[in-house]
Amino acid sequence: MKKSVFILLLLIVQLVTAQKSSHMDGQVNISLENETIDGVYTLTNLPVNTQTLSFKLNEHIKVKTIELDGDRIASSKVPQNCEDCLIYTVIVGCEVVITPQSQLRITTEGKFKKIDDSKDIKKYKGELVYSNGVLRAGENNKWYPEVMKRNSNSAKYLDPFNYTYAITANCDDCENLYIGKGEPKPSGSTFENKQVEGGIILLAGNLNFQKGKYANYINVDAQDIPKLEERFAKTRGFLEDITKVNDPDGKIVYAQVSSPIYGSESVYNTILNTTKNVNPNKIDITIEEDEAYYFLANAFKPEDKLDKMLLQSLAKYVKLKYIEESNPQHYATVSTYVQGQAVDIDKRKAGLNDQPQLQALLITPEQFLDMENELGKEKMAAFIQDVFKNLRSGKKSMQVLVDSMNAIENRTDYLDKMERDFLTQFEMRAVAPEGIEVLTGLE
Repeated sequence: MKKSVFILLLLIVQLVTAQKSSHMDGQVNISLENETIDGVYTLTNLPVNTQTLSFKLNEHIKVKTIELDGDRIASSKVPQNCEDCLIYTVIVGCEVVITPQSQLRITTEGKFKKIDDSKDIKKYKGELVYSNGVLRAGENNKWYPEVMKRNSNSAKYLDPFNYTYAITANCDDCENLYIGKGEPKPSGSTFENKQVEGGIILLAGNLNFQKGKYANYINVDAQDIPKLEERFAKTRGFLEDITKVNDPDGKIVYAQVSSPIYGSESVYNTILNTTKNVNPNKIDITIEEDEAYYFLANAFKPEDKLDKMLLQSLAKYVKLKYIEESNPQHYATVSTYVQGQAVDIDKRKAGLNDQPQLQALLITPEQFLDMENELGKEKMAAFIQDVFKNLRSGKKSMQVLVDSMNAIENRTDYLDKMERDFLTQFEMRAVAPEGIEVLTGLE
């Protein structure tokens, strides 16, 4: 009875703390001929209640105006802790406060440079890159305002500030454009994402698009696609097999955008390869945590902090299982190290306030491996499959764990203790303070 009440209370906490995502409406105008990119971005449902808010923007994109609920407001800017970008800090008067109900509109104008000759590389100083008929702007380019948070050291890893968005892109001299995910569209199209998933990549120009089984491709020759598909079949196929989720709309996009300015980048579901030749080695032979996490997030759509934390934990364990399958020798080294990081739950609880990094995971990889040692690989695999089955049914993370633990037959006392530890960890993280969300950029 006591356990049931405890679980009910935690589920109530999850429902209460679930927060609507911040949203960005954007209007972007690009001219390849004039080498300009201008934008108007309206940010809503900001998770702040303060008199300052900071965001990053590429140093070659200038802020023309900032408006809060229709009124122009001032800002400061500093080139601090930000590679090739500036940090803008919005400053409002004592009688005006930025709240989740506020609308912040940021109007920008920017320049980029066409660089097709390697001799021009020396002139490159952080501009957005236009090469071989394609303008590219990745997460590192800060081509749209990226709001900054102040939180624990694990904040960016666990809960980076990202938006849902609807961005309309215009480019009269582009054949098509690609923003965020999906496939290229013609000028005037709107690119939407109703789920928070990570940084937003922009491509504009001559973009040829082809669909594959495990990934989709931009500007990749047909003869190169089979070797890329073979590599994606190992990573993406493993994720689909273990979760039993096959989402055609959630495919990774591999874009070949060769340039004298290298800047290969992987952002949750888009891989940019900027070297001259298509390179399957750009696809990691082991599942990266980001790829696993965003696949899980896209498949199971976390609604609150605990949902996200459970998916982060599962992503780490799934990565370990893939390494075990694809590279057993390496797995032996990795798993030995992971198990050596085990921390007793009482010490973990006692040191939570002093060690904010412990908040980064709900269930640690070493706890999953400990559970696997107790159950055996076959029963542990069945448990993980049951976890994903319960996630597919739409259950909250707490209920998923409890139901999957209850499905284990012939439970031992040690497994009962592990479940109590897990419940304690849910409690610790459910009540952990979120901290101040906004970084002023002036410290």
